[in-house]
Amino acid sequence: MAFSFRLIFVLTLLSCSPMITMAQEIKYNHNSITISEIKKKVDFSVLTPNKIPVDWTLDTKITPWLMLHYMDSTDIKLMVAIHQKKGFPLSNDDFPLAEQVDISGNKGYFQKWVDSGEVDRNGDTITGGLLNWVQDGTFIEMNSSRLSKEEMLEIARSMN
Repeated sequence: MAFSFRLIFVLTLLSCSPMITMAQEIKYNHNSITISEIKKKVDFSVLTPNKIPVDWTLDTKITPWLMLHYMDSTDIKLMVAIHQKKGFPLSNDDFPLAEQVDISGNKGYFQKWVDSGEVDRNGDTITGGLLNWVQDGTFIEMNSSRLSKEEMLEIARSMN
């Protein structure tokens, strides 16, 4: 009886919080090159999140930065952008207005958007902000206006 209750509770909890799940397979869009192809072209460690919704798609670009743009299931809304390049040391002076956060033992800096809480022209409430850190020699800049700070940190902490 107690086991059945726990099982139902866990299943209910999982179905009510689908935001972050383990991705089974990356769904690329816009003729993006794959992560394995990107790793052959750059001179730094390419880090990808392990915890993203399974229905998001990924648009990749290599310019001066490696850009990973995770789009919603309709491929219309940018959910989170993760930009990477060869790392360099960060200091508190680089982000004087940001809150210091821990990302898997790495010092990170989070700053919410100035217009956070306002409604954009599409009727969506602006959340999230800008998150920066260095991990495994790679500088990472993550931004989102759709995800909360906590959701962004969960994704950041799943990167390897």
